[in-house]
Amino acid sequence: MKKTFIKMIYAAGAVLVFSTMQSCNTEKLTDLNKNPNAIEYVIPDYSFTAAVLESGPGDNYRPLGQGLQYFSSYKEVPATGDKFYNFSGTAGNFNIYTGQWNRLLQLTKQISGPENVNKRAAVEILRILAFHQKTDVMGDMPYSESMKGLDVLKPKYDTQKSIYAAMLTELETALKSMDATKPNVFGNADPYFKGDVAKWKKFGYTLMLRLGMRLSDIEPATAKAWVEKAVAGGVMTASADIAYLKYANVTGQFNPRVNGYINGDFTSPGGDNIEGSKWSGKFIDHLKNTSDPRLPVLSVVWVPTGGTYTPNNTPATQRGMVNGSINTRPTDFDTYSEPSLLYIDRGSPIITIGPAEAYLIIAEAAARGWSVGSTAKAAYDNGVRAAMAQWALWPSVAPHSGVITSAQVDAYLLANPYPAAGTFAQQLEVISTQKWVSLLGDDYEVYSNWRRTKYPVFNYANWTNTAGQKVTYPGNVTAGKMWRRFSLPIAERNVNPDNYYEAIKRQNYSEQELDLLQGRMWWDVGPGTGQSN
Repeated sequence: MKKTFIKMIYAAGAVLVFSTMQSCNTEKLTDLNKNPNAIEYVIPDYSFTAAVLESGPGDNYRPLGQGLQYFSSYKEVPATGDKFYNFSGTAGNFNIYTGQWNRLLQLTKQISGPENVNKRAAVEILRILAFHQKTDVMGDMPYSESMKGLDVLKPKYDTQKSIYAAMLTELETALKSMDATKPNVFGNADPYFKGDVAKWKKFGYTLMLRLGMRLSDIEPATAKAWVEKAVAGGVMTASADIAYLKYANVTGQFNPRVNGYINGDFTSPGGDNIEGSKWSGKFIDHLKNTSDPRLPVLSVVWVPTGGTYTPNNTPATQRGMVNGSINTRPTDFDTYSEPSLLYIDRGSPIITIGPAEAYLIIAEAAARGWSVGSTAKAAYDNGVRAAMAQWALWPSVAPHSGVITSAQVDAYLLANPYPAAGTFAQQLEVISTQKWVSLLGDDYEVYSNWRRTKYPVFNYANWTNTAGQKVTYPGNVTAGKMWRRFSLPIAERNVNPDNYYEAIKRQNYSEQELDLLQGRMWWDVGPGTGQSN
């Protein structure tokens, strides 16, 4: 191929034109379209690090924090808030497919070969961890036919029952494949365990423990089998086993969950924060009534002193705002508790899964009579100790310290003993309430455990009407109940309509708010405790 190039030389006011003939180099022309700063191949270590950073429950659904009665607000009437005034923030999304699952799928293609068996197993653990969070808020989803590219453009929606069966089987296969004689899991590119294969196995078996217990009411025999299998495989038992992500109070390294809290509510200490958000009365009262040593770690009242505010974290001073009870700024706004500076420190960690949760699940399993190598009381006590010890991972921010002493934990357990002689319902309530406190921040898991066990019992009828009666907030869209699911993405109605409509019909709900989002997950099988929600 020949092409004529015209060279124009400007000199002494004249224009001289030369014509030349030059051969065309197609390879060089192709290079012109390449971005010299872009990487055109996958670097497995980098991809794995990104996948781990994505795995922590950093971006929770904000409405859950108030529905689960951690937070309350006098504002947020136009939004969801703690008054259930609309369905803002309760639409699920399918970013699992284009995001984490796709990243892990591409990574798996780069780590074939028997020497990478531990890496592939860790990738599988992360994939199942990510997907179970999605199905637990939306129910039936594409699974067996998903991620097939052009081969399956309109995948079927698998039932949640079949999804759980697949996830547990795939998780077991991955864990059995791990081999201590093979290379570790990405070494220093692994933010959780620096490649430690034994700790990844504990991570995986603890995830199996969680998923197995999710089936406790719908398929108790299946749940028992998986929980016992997980315990036999070896779950997290020590602080060193915790899978958590470290952050720093440096731009670009902020804890994303905390950064959201600060930007959305707590931009400055004291005074009228952006959304009027405070700790809820349910949460603070529970901590106070049980003399929980976590109270001064987590909570603060900002006391006005002249033109400034002074933090007070003494337990007696803490006071929670009752959910759904007010919608204008109360005159005593400053007397309500807010998250401590320790809790909303941008350099604080995010715990993905740890021994506190493992022990509390084992306690429930033992209470059910399952074979888990521990009494319910012993596992419960260990769970409480692990839950309180984990606050030492947080950086101390005066006047708060995350260090809770053994003596404090001993005193707490003595004052609040496990009801070993009580009914199963009493034991389940104590265990579930402890999980509600110890898993603070992981709204996904707290939401799922609350729907499964129905504990703690929340009260949504806190508004005082003109007759002086306590009712749910006027005009709420949920009939005064916490929603039990999130809606499937409405875009699915346009791109995969047949499978979409089949899925919502199969799960006994229509679309978005029409059913008040009260349709239940497959494993959420009824009230069980007498409470209305």
